[in-house]
Amino acid sequence: MKVLLIMPDANMHKFWVFGRLKSAREAPLTLTTLAAIGSQDPDIEFRLVDESVDCVPLDYPADLVGISVLTGTSRRAYALADHFQRRGIPVVLGGVHVSILPDEAARYADAIVIGMAEQTWPRLLRDFQVGKMAPVYREEPADGDVACGIPTPRYDLQRNSGYVMPYTVMATRGCAHTCDFCTVPVVWKQYLRRPIADVIRDVKAIPSRRFCINDVSPFDDADYAKELLHALIPLKKKWGALATTRIASDPELLDLLVRSGCRYLLLGFESISQRSLNRIYKGFNTKEDYGEVMRRLHQAHIVVQGCFVFGFDEDDKDIFAATVEEVQRLKIDIPRYSLYTPYPGTILFQRLQQEGRILTYDWGSYDTMHVVIQPKRMTPVELYEGFRWAYRETFRWKNILRRSAGRGTRLPIVLIGNMVYRKFTRRIDMLKGFELPLGPLTDADAGDRGLMDEAEQRPPTSRAKRPVPWA
Repeated sequence: MKVLLIMPDANMHKFWVFGRLKSAREAPLTLTTLAAIGSQDPDIEFRLVDESVDCVPLDYPADLVGISVLTGTSRRAYALADHFQRRGIPVVLGGVHVSILPDEAARYADAIVIGMAEQTWPRLLRDFQVGKMAPVYREEPADGDVACGIPTPRYDLQRNSGYVMPYTVMATRGCAHTCDFCTVPVVWKQYLRRPIADVIRDVKAIPSRRFCINDVSPFDDADYAKELLHALIPLKKKWGALATTRIASDPELLDLLVRSGCRYLLLGFESISQRSLNRIYKGFNTKEDYGEVMRRLHQAHIVVQGCFVFGFDEDDKDIFAATVEEVQRLKIDIPRYSLYTPYPGTILFQRLQQEGRILTYDWGSYDTMHVVIQPKRMTPVELYEGFRWAYRETFRWKNILRRSAGRGTRLPIVLIGNMVYRKFTRRIDMLKGFELPLGPLTDADAGDRGLMDEAEQRPPTSRAKRPVPWA
């Protein structure tokens, strides 16, 4: 049995290298983990396609197609589902967006998977093989706070050359915090930890010295984090991860980060306004501490990608210049900006919907690069133009060089990261800000250029024709 697993193109953070697409992000774990879970059956052959770096083989002779759906990729996902259903191939949809809006997704699929897949995916595959696939599979919450039974991802099935960081592992699932714009606490109600032995097993399986931990909150349980870092030290690998700004407040934890090989951290600073941080339930970020956080991480020779969001209710037109100035002062190695986006199911979505400030429910624009809300203290155009200005100003060569000064042995990675985002800035300048340029499904198949529009014009082919929640 042939199973084609697809992640639709997110149209973000990628660039061309010698004629091939490369993602500036780490490789996703979704498809490789699904393949690992399903590989218990030797009769199943999996093909994985991340459309961000490869074309979807629209003529692939699959028996079953599985598509992982994010909110920003849902339109493309539904179009792909429609294409394969027209060919008579059953389609399964899963992922964050499906878990949040299952009734919407069910209109475009033969089956949907809600929640995680450790239990449901093997059951779905067995049911399909005997012709009894159900329309809905729902995974029950974990019993306790440990995530067990997750196999080592099938790294061998992804195109590793498509990613700056091709090897990714998971240590925790969920988050200890509830930031108002984040879907993580919506989908995963619990903060789960994988057994340390399972994580180390996955790291040992990586045929490279470098890897990334892709969890949103891997260090919030300090005792667990310290045990994991101790176990990583003998492996002598180099790695990166996400973290909160509190990562530098524990000297023992910081020392273990260095000793275990941490070279890179992505920190969500989010805002230079403490009122904004408090409003979004991220008051554990203290703006006055940002300088000390950066000093300690730089002292530890850790490269920092600092993320900031524009469009909070407290933001006015002065926020852009003030943020760029602070980024320069703090010497954020690789800055990144995004727009305040109310993903469905979040606290922010509920609030802005009640206030009548959501401008569009076109999920294709929910990629943090398009204005989809009515800001409180500026117009949508002012918000978008300020966002573009901040990117252009931040990645001028003079500002890159000022931030990079004194980075010693980390200078090459800092400069490479900045060059990638400098190139990304040109792409932002080409966006309209209020309309996502969909483009063809693949570069190779010009005949399917109209597939997206066709999918939206005809009724869903699935037997589950349920109303869209906001219609």
